[in-house]
Amino acid sequence: MTNTTLAWAYSEVLDSSQKATPATATLVQEVIDEHLRFYNEHFDKIRFAHLTGGDDWSGELVAVLSLLGSKPAALDYQHPPDVRADVMDVTLVRLRQLLRADVVSATLIQVGTDSPLDRANLCLIALNPKRFIADDYGATRYMLDVKDDIAERIHPSRYLQHMEHLRFALDHEAFHCIDSFLYGGAPMTEQDLEAEYEMFRRESAADAYAMARHIQRHGRITPYARNLTHMRALWLFSDSPNRCTFETIREVLRTDPNRIQAMSLPELIDFAVALRDQAVRPYDGYILQRAAALQAARALGLDPALYGDQWCECERMEVDPKLVAKLVNRYRYYYEQLFTNTTLELEAPSLSESLEQR
Repeated sequence: MTNTTLAWAYSEVLDSSQKATPATATLVQEVIDEHLRFYNEHFDKIRFAHLTGGDDWSGELVAVLSLLGSKPAALDYQHPPDVRADVMDVTLVRLRQLLRADVVSATLIQVGTDSPLDRANLCLIALNPKRFIADDYGATRYMLDVKDDIAERIHPSRYLQHMEHLRFALDHEAFHCIDSFLYGGAPMTEQDLEAEYEMFRRESAADAYAMARHIQRHGRITPYARNLTHMRALWLFSDSPNRCTFETIREVLRTDPNRIQAMSLPELIDFAVALRDQAVRPYDGYILQRAAALQAARALGLDPALYGDQWCECERMEVDPKLVAKLVNRYRYYYEQLFTNTTLELEAPSLSESLEQR
């Protein structure tokens, strides 16, 4: 057993009797302001701003529009100059929908030359704390998006500490803007699932970065880090499988925390991108995993609609039965462990080991 595995196995466990008191609105705002200051100090060409959404979402959208000036450009999606206005319109429609629905998101816009903004680019981080992190239970419920009867059975030791989740989300969303600024937005694609693949790559890098920032703050693998990683493994069979970033986050947790703590911000960004490139399969491998996930969903009795042939030829592809078995076993393991306080290993046991335990 390696040192990193030991660190994982013996990382701090939240006692089931502990119940975190919900943070005050003042403390929540202090954390948000602290993150905005951090990123505004480190990126002088981007103005990072927070949108709360909620009942005043339309007022916030009007305020955003007043800052854009003439001929702004959306930077989250690469596009030719002749469709610049169209992409900007679509971006604003998307932002409107996300604010109305209180969906956590990030949007990077290059403002027009006559904008009153003091910087050339505007990063809008939409996050409604009341909806996203009301308390530990609320943060966990929001993250897993499971039915109430299932959420109520989750063991308290599996809950996401809501203030850590707020910090993680702010870092994750800030990275999306940084990613678009430094490396360009999501590229134009031609193949059936290539846009989904590029989204998966971006989500993986953002999660790797946010987890590395979390490790920098704490210097160890925390209960939050462990629980979030396990929950990400379950996202493969959700309505947003591209947020199943388990394999990339796992590489962060396998890295010596002392090494992560010694990194500068540019090094941390490079680290996240490198881990993403290391952990995420090439496009062909991504398609094969989607095909395996379709079969695994059926074996688990889950709705496989998201993996159907309306997206690609996944349903008719031949897949490695070992990969299907691995995905089935991993889901079952982490799902069942939601309801226990057992200290989990970094990776689910092999199928044979799981069968021996039953």
